[in-house]
Amino acid sequence: MKEIFISNINALRKENKLTQPQLAKETGLSKSAISSWESGERIPSAIAIIKLSQYFEVTSDYLLKISNDNKCIYYSDKSEIDMSIFRERLLKLRKNMNLTIYDLENILKLSKSALHTWEKGISIPNAQAVIKLADYFNVTTDYLLGLSD
Repeated sequence: MKEIFISNINALRKENKLTQPQLAKETGLSKSAISSWESGERIPSAIAIIKLSQYFEVTSDYLLKISNDNKCIYYSDKSEIDMSIFRERLLKLRKNMNLTIYDLENILKLSKSALHTWEKGISIPNAQAVIKLADYFNVTTDYLLGLSD
């Protein structure tokens, strides 16, 4: 995941002739965060992935994973990020499969406390966790993050 994200975000930034400070200003993200993602030091949060997807008009799947569709176009008129959609979808997917948080913890090797705080809307997952969840539930990261239906 990390190498794909680094490659894609770097290519999109350069395609759009943006420096890291310019991208930071355009997206409201910090320059240090962008630098740390591109160098592989840190993994972006779900909110950062959404902001980047919206800015570059690509799907979160394109940013995070190998996609058969080369740079799928994402259209959105959402100006505010609503992580409650993620919370609701995660809870619904888990319950539809009759899974407990404990089951997901064991299956996906994610912490029970993290899963609990995501479902309660207390905290947000990083990109790696979003990919694990989307892959397990066989949905796109865009769906899970509320970027598509």
